[in-house]
Amino acid sequence: MGHTLTAHPVATLFPEMPPADFAALLRDIREHGVKVPILVHRGKILDGRHRYKACQELGIACPIIQWDGHDPWFEAQSRNLMRRHLAKDQIYAIRKIAAERFPELAAPIQAAKAEAKQRQIRKGRHSSALAVQKPALLRSPDRNKESADVIGAQLGVSGATVKRVDRLSREAPELVERVAAGELSVIRALREVASQRHAMTSGGGNSEPFSVDPGLRRVRHTLEVEWGKVPLQFQARFLNGVQAVFRELVTEHRAAHSPRLATGTEAQQKAM
Repeated sequence: MGHTLTAHPVATLFPEMPPADFAALLRDIREHGVKVPILVHRGKILDGRHRYKACQELGIACPIIQWDGHDPWFEAQSRNLMRRHLAKDQIYAIRKIAAERFPELAAPIQAAKAEAKQRQIRKGRHSSALAVQKPALLRSPDRNKESADVIGAQLGVSGATVKRVDRLSREAPELVERVAAGELSVIRALREVASQRHAMTSGGGNSEPFSVDPGLRRVRHTLEVEWGKVPLQFQARFLNGVQAVFRELVTEHRAAHSPRLATGTEAQQKAM
């Protein structure tokens, strides 16, 4: 069967098939074979990694089509969103993660936000004049759209969904991947964030007024995103740089707290 193929990085953005669905796929391929060949781009599976896995388990050859297009993300997105039953917040969460891992995919989102900002500026300058000069029915319906609405329209989701996922990305980026995987909804994730914030600020009982866990999760998420962008030949330098940053933080922490600790020790000794 030749060398084993692995999934293209773009394909891994989409969640794994649930076990029950994969079992059904396995039975169908055992009885009828692979109906749709998988797509392979530069030696990696762009679409069809579950069909390929099923064929591996069954010990049969998997039909392959070589794909040489210019936009792997668009191809994988169109096939997965058309074939899978993904929730709306999942769709945009996947797109959000894709834009982080592949900077070139962020361009359409940034363009939509920039255009929306310019519309707001123009609206603020000329709203009164336009209201007099142009009847409401003749105005373009797109000119008042927010960037969230424009971005959502590109993916078939609501502007409200875009806003919620963007907010979650700012407040708890580590939870965006769970939304993308379908483990929880963005509304539930935001409720969890609000609940944690309330617990930290309300005090009460023996609960700590501050928790380091959310900050650590955000740091880990950021490092994983940046690590995914580093070419193989620069990974050692990247790791050394990360270690240097943490060593500097530790040094600053010790310098800031050591004098106070020493003063406290001297005071105790004098009291004795």
